[in-house]
Amino acid sequence: MRETYLKIIEEDFSGVLSRIKAPTILIWGEKDEIIPLEHAHFIQKKIKNSKLIIIPEGIHAIERFLPDPLSQEIFKNL
Repeated sequence: MRETYLKIIEEDFSGVLSRIKAPTILIWGEKDEIIPLEHAHFIQKKIKNSKLIIIPEGIHAIERFLPDPLSQEIFKNL
């Protein structure tokens, strides 16, 4: 799994992000140590019409550890 992760993070997708035209919601864990919050801010700036929602105390696998706050944010933003 680590080898796969390392291959993925070597890819630079920043040029592709600016081509996204659909309204986009990014939901990020405030305490994500795998993909830090500054990456979320970078991505949000690259994607026009995007919104960043930060889950307080959230870590990388929000769906596993904080499903209720995640679900609430999804439903609020439908």
